[in-house]
Amino acid sequence: MAQKRKTEFSLPYFGTDEVGKYPTLYNLKGDYAVIIKMNNPVLQYSADPSAYDSCHQLYINMIKILGEGYVIQKQDVLTKKIYDKTDAQVYLQQKYDDHFNGREYTDLTTYFVITRKGKRGIFYSYNSKNYQEFEQNIGKLLDLLDRNHLYPKVLNSNEIDNYVMRILSMNFKTKNVALNNMSAGEEEIRMGSRAVRSISLINIDIIDLPEKVSTHLERNDKDSLKGFPIDTMGFLYNVPNYETIVYNQVIDIPQQNITQRKLELKRKRHSGIPDPANLMCVEDIDQLLVDVARENQMLVNSHFNILVCAPVDKIQQTCNYIESSLFQQGVVPNKNAYNQMELFRSVLPCNTVELKDYDLFLTTSDAALCFFFKEALSKDEESGFQIRFTDRQGVPVAIDPADLPMQTNRINNRNKFVLGPSGSGKSFFMNALIEQYCMYNNSEVPKWLMDVVIVDTGHSYSGLCNYYGGKYITYSEDNPITMNPFAINEKEYNIEKKDFLKTLVSLLWKGAEGSVNQVESDVIMQVISSYYSNFFSKPLFVDLTEEDENRILNEAKAEVDKLDYSEKAKKELVLDEILKEAIELTAKFDGTAGEKHNYYEQEYNRLYNEALQYYIECEKNDDVDDIYSRNLYEAKDKNKAEFKRKNVVELNFNSFYEFALYKIPEIKEQERIPFDIDEFRYVLKKFYRGGEFEQILNEDVDGSLFTEPFVVFEIDSIKEHKVLFPIVTLIIMDVFIQKMRFRKDQRKALIIEEAWKAIASPLMAGYILYLYKTVRKFYGEAIVVTQELGDIIGNVVVKDSIISNSDTVILLDQTKFKDNFDEIAKLLSINPHERKKIFTINQLDNTENRGRFKEVYIRRGSVGEVYGVEVSLHQYLAFTTEKPEKSAVEVYSKFYNGYQLGLENFVNDFKRSGLKLDIFFKKINGNGKPFYWENRVAQFELN
Repeated sequence: MAQKRKTEFSLPYFGTDEVGKYPTLYNLKGDYAVIIKMNNPVLQYSADPSAYDSCHQLYINMIKILGEGYVIQKQDVLTKKIYDKTDAQVYLQQKYDDHFNGREYTDLTTYFVITRKGKRGIFYSYNSKNYQEFEQNIGKLLDLLDRNHLYPKVLNSNEIDNYVMRILSMNFKTKNVALNNMSAGEEEIRMGSRAVRSISLINIDIIDLPEKVSTHLERNDKDSLKGFPIDTMGFLYNVPNYETIVYNQVIDIPQQNITQRKLELKRKRHSGIPDPANLMCVEDIDQLLVDVARENQMLVNSHFNILVCAPVDKIQQTCNYIESSLFQQGVVPNKNAYNQMELFRSVLPCNTVELKDYDLFLTTSDAALCFFFKEALSKDEESGFQIRFTDRQGVPVAIDPADLPMQTNRINNRNKFVLGPSGSGKSFFMNALIEQYCMYNNSEVPKWLMDVVIVDTGHSYSGLCNYYGGKYITYSEDNPITMNPFAINEKEYNIEKKDFLKTLVSLLWKGAEGSVNQVESDVIMQVISSYYSNFFSKPLFVDLTEEDENRILNEAKAEVDKLDYSEKAKKELVLDEILKEAIELTAKFDGTAGEKHNYYEQEYNRLYNEALQYYIECEKNDDVDDIYSRNLYEAKDKNKAEFKRKNVVELNFNSFYEFALYKIPEIKEQERIPFDIDEFRYVLKKFYRGGEFEQILNEDVDGSLFTEPFVVFEIDSIKEHKVLFPIVTLIIMDVFIQKMRFRKDQRKALIIEEAWKAIASPLMAGYILYLYKTVRKFYGEAIVVTQELGDIIGNVVVKDSIISNSDTVILLDQTKFKDNFDEIAKLLSINPHERKKIFTINQLDNTENRGRFKEVYIRRGSVGEVYGVEVSLHQYLAFTTEKPEKSAVEVYSKFYNGYQLGLENFVNDFKRSGLKLDIFFKKINGNGKPFYWENRVAQFELN
């Protein structure tokens, strides 16, 4: 057996230099380069063909900026990495990380190596003018990339060394890099247990390429994805069993005049020998020269090769997949790539000089750039307010749903509209979002930074509320949700507050489906203005002043003194009182008509005799002032009520009702306008003192709600109540607005689930607009959630008030709405590109090695992305809306006197049991105690 020849691998570099403006890498042939790390321009699954065309044009502009004598070497590095994150500070987020830790995913990084070719000769001579021009061109490129939001970063000397070492070791996975001996063969290079192969895309002797190439391809494998644009080299994401792939794309810009003359000379040679092959060659050259002349295209020498690193026993399967994927596009890779070490060395940055003529393919820049990789994978957004979902491959990615889009003018408000049919994962998405919203309230130093108020009608958030120890308020007749919306200070009294109160009063009067006309609206607004003007125009007091009391007493005396106090009048007064009492007693008597009549006669006579005896006694004692005093008291009480009616001494619905009944007739008389005061008085009476719903609008809200960071109002019990449902919903929203003003520095979110239907009427439109404008001013957001298509189509309030003021639209799986989606798309202003994205939800082949998840489309501004909602088992148990599952978790939380401890032990017991989750739920609910109850009791007794 012949002994293998050992050769030392020599690097083709002089080194790096940081003296100039940019750190520069020099090779042994006198070429120098700057390496730029950047993002690719097109986000994967962007669904916008024009984005690929724009990217293509961007690369053309780069070539034109650089011009002759430059080499562009674009390298896209795909690496299989393992997700590992352990820095979460909050319990559920720690479990979230545990769920994903150890999961394999694809990482993509992109580098541009811009090389200035040195003058070829025996000796290398430095040209300062050329280098100055090189720096200027690099500056232009960086500015171009930055303006296109590709975040370019020039590598420094240490980073360049690290990058070269990683290519040499084909290791972009681990933090530290170690080189291994390389064994070069005709088909691959061995590095220990790994093999590296270089697959060249083009064999210039055959040129097996499709007749036409485009900036992108379109998928046709599924009906739901038909026509969906993807990257020409997008199959690289799905290559199996690899560790690292470096897709090396090289464009060498030669001197155009010399290259054209060579082409023309070649054309003449081929045309001199008229055979079919030569004639085809002449046609190709003619077409190429026409493109150059007409389209102002540049001629370039291009080279494309895919450098693949995989375990030795898997490398063949990996390369087979790549080659078959290229075959499907009409590209036949070069089978004569026996120069593996030569191709490997040419992948090193600033070393394209080692490419031979047989590795380079002459074409136009337009055609060559079609094979450039254009897509980028989702990356964490740099922000102080990050919410994590998963990308399309199933690893967490952090996005900012509020602050960063506001700072970049992507959105103008933080409000959100969520639409998802039943079963689409809407509740899970909302729980996942809110859980992370509240996460910002937990830190090493307890400080509440996020206030969340939820109006719910289905107990969707009870688990999360228990986990965070929030306030869960359920409406009941014995303990209704109350507030006093009329109690405000003078600073809070503005046009927006007046609009809210007008909406509230109109709602109390006409109901959610009714409406007030212009006259009625103006009268109510005038009463509100007069009500507060009356109250704020004088010093605040709880009751009447002493001066008021004396004046009322004098008025009462004057009225009583006018009465007839003769013997006849006294007797008539007594008889009148007796008659009233006898009638009242008879009304309570249960019997026939005859029996009632006899009873009335008997009681009347008895009362008359008692009164007569009392009157005689009064005469004997000269106590003739008794009746006078009683009349005086009644007159005083009546006058006092009349004073309060005209003069507001306290702010609540009771005082407003009294004031309105005094003021409206006055307005009617002055303005001579119609207003049904009797209907107004009768309908609103049930909210007044002694009425059925007196508590709702006359009792101050629980003060602790203003400091409680997590509040859920569960009003499921009254969702069918036509009177209470809209009123309670409205007053809860006003509680939120008061809370906003009370806690000015905190971020705030109001989530309105299906309860929003109660207020989506023309009567409420003005207030909803007020709410949306107000929440924006106080560092907050309103989120409306719905699941019914009919709720949004044709609803003017939803369109004009909610959707028009929600710059973020969130859609769950819309398959159920597919036949009616044109109406939704029109209402939500969804363009065809975004529509394609939406219908990729839950349609990709991305479920392998993942837990149960649902995808969601989040559009911030005009452009949206699709993310996955995948959670740990602990989060699932906290988020679930299934009653049996909730009940089982509650069993554990009660036993362990805490929701978090209950969750932890529930999951531990479930894993120990070996049962399926649904069976485990049944056993817990059936026994009403933890699974290992006896062991727990014994353990507690022992401790």
